[in-house]
Amino acid sequence: MNANRPATGPRPSQALAAPAPAVIGVNLTWLVPGVVGGSEEYTVRLLEAAGPRLPADTRLRLYARPDLLEAHPGLGEYHEVVPAPIRPGGRAARVAQEATWLAERSRDDDVVHHAGGTVPIRRTAPVAVTVHDLQPLDQPANFHPVKRRWLAWSLPRAVAAARLVLCPSHHTGDRLRAVLGVPADRIRVVHHGHRPPSTESLGDAPGDAAVDGPVRRFGRYVLYPAITYPHKRHVDVVRALARLGPDLDDLAVVFTGRPGPETDAVAAEAGRLGVANRVNQLGRVPWSELAALYRSAVALVFPSAYEGFGNPAVEAMGLGCPVVASDAGALPEVVGDAGLLAPVGDVDAIAAAIRRIATEPGLADVMRTRGRARAAEFDVDIAADRLLSVYRELAGPSRPRSAVRRSTAPPP
Repeated sequence: MNANRPATGPRPSQALAAPAPAVIGVNLTWLVPGVVGGSEEYTVRLLEAAGPRLPADTRLRLYARPDLLEAHPGLGEYHEVVPAPIRPGGRAARVAQEATWLAERSRDDDVVHHAGGTVPIRRTAPVAVTVHDLQPLDQPANFHPVKRRWLAWSLPRAVAAARLVLCPSHHTGDRLRAVLGVPADRIRVVHHGHRPPSTESLGDAPGDAAVDGPVRRFGRYVLYPAITYPHKRHVDVVRALARLGPDLDDLAVVFTGRPGPETDAVAAEAGRLGVANRVNQLGRVPWSELAALYRSAVALVFPSAYEGFGNPAVEAMGLGCPVVASDAGALPEVVGDAGLLAPVGDVDAIAAAIRRIATEPGLADVMRTRGRARAAEFDVDIAADRLLSVYRELAGPSRPRSAVRRSTAPPP
């Protein structure tokens, strides 16, 4: 070898550094623990499931209130968490915080995923957004005028600004195309994800309170877990109960979920129809109690007029509870052939479906088998893999940020 020949390889100091992992920021500042309902449970569950499945070239940075992190410590097991200041002022303060504090803290992220349906007015990184449904635009009368005007303005802005728009069902994707003109190639379906509790944690022994307790308390019953919003149509279940006839006059209904605008109307209708002693409004209950209610119910009855996904249907199917649902929104897509569907508002059809499950030999067992198989298709690990696939797509070959990461120290 010629000693005078110059070296052809790079010197150690000139060697290229390995690319830094792509950083996906996830905006959870909108998520107030115990206030936003199912959105909290399903968003947290999906991010926790994504943690152990993260590829080496991707990491998540979660922007969240400290009380959310206290309520769900598992979020910090695999992900970097950046506590957001809690400031007084409600929604207006949160909107301002997203456009100031969050914009500064996330300026070096490759993409920021806004999981709550809107994006800030000011932002410093490319964005993706999850739109859970278009109910504010499809059924605006269900919303307070201030919230209705805000969402009518902010939703179109959000999807226009986003590189990709995530949604939990093909139904919501279809509405995004039809109502907001979002091109199909910018829509990605990532379902909410379901993780049934283990049999061991629930208890299956004969006489176990987790299995038999609800029956001892309520007798035979159908279940509906939802806040009493008008579009959930709780009153239809009460009316169907009253039409079942004397041979099923022992069948009750159990409602769970925080009180809502129709709570008093449900009680009044039960009194008017003479079934008040068969109508039980429990309010919000812990998951362990709700799981026991699912497992002992004759059926879930879910007559909602609008659903972007329909989590109670998946929960019920996963726990072996037969499903009666409306044919609205994403419910036919989610339930498939594992449940019975009725037209929205058709009380006689709802009553007939309940009667079939309660009296037709073998039907409930067939529905339980089909339901468990159907729920498995929405397993949270499948959803987490889909979410990470979208994140890799967002931060792929056209990554907007330099591979050499700038400082992420907080602004002074």
